[in-house]
Amino acid sequence: MTDAAADADADTDARTKGCTGGRPGGRPGGDTASGPPGAAAPEGTGRSPVISRLEWGVMEAEGLPPGKDFVLYPGGGHPWDWAAHGTRHSPGVQPGDVRELLERGATVLVLSLGMDERLRIAPPTLELLRQTGVEAHVRETRAAAALYNSLAAGGRPVGGLFHSTC
Repeated sequence: MTDAAADADADTDARTKGCTGGRPGGRPGGDTASGPPGAAAPEGTGRSPVISRLEWGVMEAEGLPPGKDFVLYPGGGHPWDWAAHGTRHSPGVQPGDVRELLERGATVLVLSLGMDERLRIAPPTLELLRQTGVEAHVRETRAAAALYNSLAAGGRPVGGLFHSTC
């Protein structure tokens, strides 16, 4: 693990700026580990899709429609439905979110903390990262996207979780 533990203590008060996590309005969705209908990959490749646009509340990734939060992995991605694994700002990203990336072939992970670093990484997730020994990077979302894109452009099988608001 590279730096997940050091960044896990980020402030997680999500009451500012209307941040609700997951889908717009905080509504639960139906994403599963296999992804929702319409999950896409960069056509004909097993490479990780590049993030082409990132603004507050809006992301675009290669081969996917615009959205708010994303799960990206070698060969594709889908909107990140926080309800699928019980993710909340606190205690944070859950082990199931990370397991999906590993199951989809990612050998390096980039986990975003949100634009204002309000999303945490749950202690069981940190333990999973320690146990697997996977290379993991935890960053503010803009920095996470830049690192992810650099790794993807270099041909690394990178997976990432991206939260585009708080």
